[in-house]
Amino acid sequence: MAIPSTPFGVSNTRALALAGISRRRLDQLLRQNELVRLRQGWFATTGANAWVVAAVKFGGHLSGLHRLKLLHKDIWLPDQAQMHLHVNTTLPPAPAASGHLVITHTHPRYNRTVLQHGVVPPVTALRHGLNDVSIPETVAVVDSLLRHATLRPGNGARRQLDLHISTVDVMAELRRTPRGRAVLALVDAQAESGLESIARVLLTLAGHHVESQVLLDNRQRIDLVVDGVLAIELNGGTHRDAEQFRRDHAKDIAIERAGYVSARYTYHQILHQWPEVYRDILSRLARA
Repeated sequence: MAIPSTPFGVSNTRALALAGISRRRLDQLLRQNELVRLRQGWFATTGANAWVVAAVKFGGHLSGLHRLKLLHKDIWLPDQAQMHLHVNTTLPPAPAASGHLVITHTHPRYNRTVLQHGVVPPVTALRHGLNDVSIPETVAVVDSLLRHATLRPGNGARRQLDLHISTVDVMAELRRTPRGRAVLALVDAQAESGLESIARVLLTLAGHHVESQVLLDNRQRIDLVVDGVLAIELNGGTHRDAEQFRRDHAKDIAIERAGYVSARYTYHQILHQWPEVYRDILSRLARA
């Protein structure tokens, strides 16, 4: 019998038994190095997700923003996000994991069936990670969640696998707390990147009117338009080849022909040089 497919390559003994893996077969898989034992009652394939493996080794189940990142590759994960563990028992202070402090949670309580693959449900992960980072970064996480959320909660099988989160679930969770409601007031699922979300929220909180993904022509959209006059394009990648520079230049010309003042900023500038960027934005607005 083959190793049963699991979402993240991690399973507990119960999940393996339900998949038809006998104790004898389990021992055989361990001897053949097709499975490795993480701790008592927990096992992983050789290609298992490293975050889930680390969480289980530390005695818990992965939660927080790292858990949400597993839903889709485009879910925004802030650099400073901390690793969260859900545990069903009280643990001693958790060790450091990959340079990040580990935060543990004991609520809500779950039975072994819910947590049989080493992760908490996505809504719980959102609850645990909501206060990790600044409001702009949190909005970026939620914007990306809403872009990839299903419209309605899934059926029992889908929810048990925890591969999706619904728009209904995200909205309901955010409405629970003052912090969540503050984030909800700023979300925009039209944003196409976390970088765009962060810049939009920073400008909105500074008192500007900001529009996302404004139609430029039949083929192109402007990332952000500020106060109706400044068109901002955001370059998220670190490597831009000659062809990309050519396309960027052509788009900047089209933006100016449409009557906007244009500006273009990089990932590093938005995340690490915002005061300088904002001074440049104010200068361009003053000249518009």
